[in-house]
Formats: sequence, C-alpha cells, structure tokens
Amino acid sequence: MKLQKLLFVLTILTFLVAVIQPMALAAPPAQEAVACEQEVTVQADDWLSKIAEKVYGDVFAYPAIAEATNSKHSEDDSFTFIENADVIEPGWKLCLPSPADAETLLNRALAAPEVEETIAEPTGQEVGRLVLATTTSTYDSGLLDAILPDFESKYNADVEVIAVGTGQAIELGENGDADMILVHARSREDAFVDAGYGVNRQDVMYNDFVIVGPAADPAGVSGITDVAAALTQIAETQRPFISRGDDSGTHTKEQGLWQATSVPLTESASLKGGDKTFMRPEGEWYQSVGQGMGATLTVANEQLAYTLSDRATYLARKQEGLDLEILVEGDSRLFNPYGVIAVNPELHPSVNFAGAQAFIDWLTSVETQLVISQYGVDTFGMPLFVPDSAPWNAAK
Repeated sequence: MKLQKLLFVLTILTFLVAVIQPMALAAPPAQEAVACEQEVTVQADDWLSKIAEKVYGDVFAYPAIAEATNSKHSEDDSFTFIENADVIEPGWKLCLPSPADAETLLNRALAAPEVEETIAEPTGQEVGRLVLATTTSTYDSGLLDAILPDFESKYNADVEVIAVGTGQAIELGENGDADMILVHARSREDAFVDAGYGVNRQDVMYNDFVIVGPAADPAGVSGITDVAAALTQIAETQRPFISRGDDSGTHTKEQGLWQATSVPLTESASLKGGDKTFMRPEGEWYQSVGQGMGATLTVANEQLAYTLSDRATYLARKQEGLDLEILVEGDSRLFNPYGVIAVNPELHPSVNFAGAQAFIDWLTSVETQLVISQYGVDTFGMPLFVPDSAPWNAAK
C-alpha cells in the first residue's frame, strides 16, 4: 500500500473533519473506533515516527497511529488520548491499525469538505515596518508570498523578508538587524533563546529533508530508507555531492547526517559562516558551494550530482524543470521542524517587538495554519509544509 503522500497529509485533512465542521456550531461526531492490529506500550526511546517506520516502513505513518489511538480511547480509556503527535510519554498505550484500516482513515479524511477562503479584515493594530529573517526554503517554496499579504492587510504592516541560511538569519537576530526569525535548526534556536537573544519561540510547521540526485542514480541509493547508509554509499562510489556549505539549517542537518556515518570527515571553513568551521567528507567528489537551496539544486542538476534538500524547495523547483529525482526519504532523522522567535527587546530596544508578537500570534493561529496546510496541495497533491503550532494542535 502506498501510504507516503496520503499519510503525510493526514494531520491536515483530519483537522478539516474534526475542527472545520465544529466551526459551523455543530458538535463534532463521535469517533468510530478502529481495530488495533497491535497494541504497544511506549518505551523511553520511542517516538511515533520511529514506531511508524518500524511497523509500516514509512516514517510519515505516525499520524495514523495517533488517529487510531484517539479513536480507540473513545471506547477504552486505557488507550492514551494524544493531544500532540510530536510528544509521547513512556507507558502510554497505543493502538496500531492495520495498513488497510490506516488507508480507510485516510480515505475518510480525503472526503472532508473544502473550506471557503475568508477575506482579511483589518485588526486596527498598526504594525508598520517589520523585518523577518528567515531560511531560504520559506521563500524559495513560495510560502511567504502566499501568506504574508493576509498579515500585511490585517495589521497594516510592511514585512521585509531577508531570506538567508538559518545561521545568517540567527546572526541578524543576534545583531538586532531583524525583528524576528523563522528558521529550522532546533538546537541553534534553543541556544539563541538561552543566550538571551530571542523570546517567545513557537513551533510553526514541519516538512522533511530528502536526498535527490540524477534519475540514473549511479550511486545506487534509490529506495534506501537509512539515510546514513545512503550517504555512505555515495561516498564509497565517490559520486558528486553538492553541499550548501552556508551554515544554514539544511547545512547543519547535513553535517549531523554525515557524522552518523563511518565516512572519514575533515574540518573545513563554512563559506558563509564567518570564521566558523564544519566537518565534511574528504575528497573532490564533495563540493561546498556556499549557496541557498535553490542555487544548490541548480548546481546539482547541472552536474548530475546528489544533494540534501528540504522537500518544499525541491518540489517548487521541480515545477520549474529540475531534472533531479527524490531517491532517499522517510528516515525519521530527516524531519525538518520550523520555529519562529521574536528578537529580545531588552537586548535590542529598537526592534519592533509588538509587531513581532503580533506576527507570531498570527502565524501560529488556526486560521493561518490552515492556509499553510493547504499550500501546495493544488499543485503537488500534498502540502509543502505540515502545520504544527500549539493552537493548531489544541484545535485538533
């Protein structure tokens, strides 16, 4: 059963059944129980995506486990009610549906009614100029162009977007040259907040990383679900691999993935990270270009090379004629969460902190998260990002 794309959107589509219908002031219908092919107890090192990968061979099957467990909870409270699929605790009892039942859940979700678009109404708040430093993927994918007009209209705002790598976006925040940052490198985001540079970090959305390469796949990695094994095979065959090398969130992720292999690594300077260094494989087959995701994909395309890309930027570029194919996906280590953080006004009094707070509230609201959930569906048959804010998860 091909669950990959359908399971990727389950979180979003089930929302349309469970939340949008109640907006019409009707109580949501009781969930119909799903048979459990397996009953499992969460262990200390478990997370839903890991369990899904083990049981279904698909990391994106985890929303089906959450849906089935919540459905089972309605008739047997020994099963846990999962409020946030990203957070589970040892000892929780889970219901794992059969592949057939998982597909049934998806088909029900796909039958959900469409949601009518609403016209942005001004809030009366005057935000004015607001500087957003963000990763290139939110810009290259077209997401910001799709959602920002709503915020600007509602809040009488003028948002200036600076699309750079996550490392540079964080530096802009540290220097007070941005009012807020929207990035995807959680450990660096936490360090940014812990050091006092940022406040009010909020989860926004996630997608995943993929390894893409030429359709001929000379390294023979197509279908490998262990990303470390795939990278090791690329290194052993010395097929060209293009790295962003720009201290971005994608570059940070790539470094971590190489470190999970047994490939010999050497220290190298980051091309856009000042005096920062990073660990990279040895050999001329590995090229660091110091460019954003879109440009890196172009270089990889021209050289028939492999690279690591976020799925959203890849799909957007694929529409523009990119020849590279997705060859490796589904490993839980390829998850790609995004967070938004306001720059600390106590450190930089000149920042537009009130505007940044309004932006964060708007970005994480159910209404904006719904727009995010639909972005890309018409073109690609799946969303480019999955909403993951606290209000969105609470509404589910």
